[in-house]
Amino acid sequence: MINEEELYEVREHVEELLDGHEVLQLESLDLDGLEVEPGEYTAVYAEFLWAQLGREKQDKFLKQLREKVGKDVLLVLMGEDYVDGESFPVARTDQHGNTYEFQKDDDGNRFEVMKNYPSDSWLRKRIGIAAREIKVLRSEYYWVVTARLK
Repeated sequence: MINEEELYEVREHVEELLDGHEVLQLESLDLDGLEVEPGEYTAVYAEFLWAQLGREKQDKFLKQLREKVGKDVLLVLMGEDYVDGESFPVARTDQHGNTYEFQKDDDGNRFEVMKNYPSDSWLRKRIGIAAREIKVLRSEYYWVVTARLK
């Protein structure tokens, strides 16, 4: 579910946060093949990826990211909030606390998608493993978290 007007506003806010930075924009959460040198980037940005990263993999991801890009790098993550009546209903929760939704493709075929909707406290707890100065901004449809990698 995308609210275009609010998405535009949130992306403008993210652009302001990243202004003046050398930004590594993550297109995937698989960091194994990511070849960067510490100090090469001053900020890392990922949009809509956190929801699909299993809770059991989040600590490892953050530690690996910190090792790849170095300390004091600005981390900016953006994700979707669950909006009652508009988001796909959560179909199930696994043993790690990951939630899943059923969605349909263009042909009407139903498939399951991991879609975690983290609370502010969950974001602070997880991201606090590898970062400091954690701030969470929420709008009706989206959240943005900023932090400095330790």
